[in-house]
Amino acid sequence: MSTIQDDEKKYDDEINLLGRVTSIITLILMFSIPIVITLWHKIPVDFSTTMVALSGMIAMFAPAAVIENISYYAVIGAGGVYLCSITGNVMNMKLPSAISGMKIANVEPGSRKGDIISILSIGTSSLVTMLILFLGMIVVARLLAPLLSHPVLAAGFANVMPALLGAVAMPMIIRNWKIALAPFFVSIILCLILGVWFVQRYQSFLLPGIMIISLAAAYGMYRKGMLSVKPAEKGE
Repeated sequence: MSTIQDDEKKYDDEINLLGRVTSIITLILMFSIPIVITLWHKIPVDFSTTMVALSGMIAMFAPAAVIENISYYAVIGAGGVYLCSITGNVMNMKLPSAISGMKIANVEPGSRKGDIISILSIGTSSLVTMLILFLGMIVVARLLAPLLSHPVLAAGFANVMPALLGAVAMPMIIRNWKIALAPFFVSIILCLILGVWFVQRYQSFLLPGIMIISLAAAYGMYRKGMLSVKPAEKGE
């Protein structure tokens, strides 16, 4: 048992170290581009005006970043969160890829095996995405542009993300329908009362409340014997 625990601790330490180092390198590269352009062209920057403009964006996106990473961690693990944060495009590419990979491998989200499958799935998705973008930039864009802009198909392409998220969410809802009842109906009620536009705009602030309601509902069902906890196997 101690050997398994030591191996798991070593794995966690190495994943976190690698994730922090690569995240720092990515941030340096991201910020270096605008900084170098600004210095090279000698563009004057008013830091007070810049901070005022950034304050509104930080207030809007910082809560979402914190809450989303916490919620992602329970599904794809630390390595998946680091990789998603670096490569981006989480909701409509990386998260569905990780969930599909775990489903194909028949492993539970949040388990040790699930974390490893998530890293492999997200990494593969990132490489395939870059390859497709590269090919699309060179060849496919000219061929598909008329097709994608066709008025008959425009409505379908405009709803690709909702369709993708729905296809990913429904198996999870059906598989854990008792746990999904509370967030599912709370979200629907909020959309009906506040409007879809309001929920989309302020989802960063609504998401923590929905998570708390979901946890409270799941805990209540567990206390009443409506839910059971399956103990994790060794190595998972």
